[in-house]
Amino acid sequence: MTPLFPTPNHYLYNLITMTSPEAKKLWRRAIKEHFHCQCVYCGETYDPKELTLDHVHPKTFGGKDITSNLVPACVKCNQDKGSNNWLSWMRATFGITQREKLILHHIN
Repeated sequence: MTPLFPTPNHYLYNLITMTSPEAKKLWRRAIKEHFHCQCVYCGETYDPKELTLDHVHPKTFGGKDITSNLVPACVKCNQDKGSNNWLSWMRATFGITQREKLILHHIN
């Protein structure tokens, strides 16, 4: 399993032979593996290449590109959520689920 670091820069500092694009790719893969290649919203399992990364707190509202703000999401869930508040959107779409705790634990 790929180690989960806070930002792509941590991979550059910890793995000397890596370039910036390689570090970013490894970081993105580590986030997906951390969640067992499951969409955090619907809970379905996907091949890592089929998953996107969603900003829990959208970039349009000041969300940052840091591990604690990025979660794996299937294309459908990521597009449906858009820039909406994740909790409001998730409850409107799936009701109250245990997956909320998984996200809250990750972002806090």
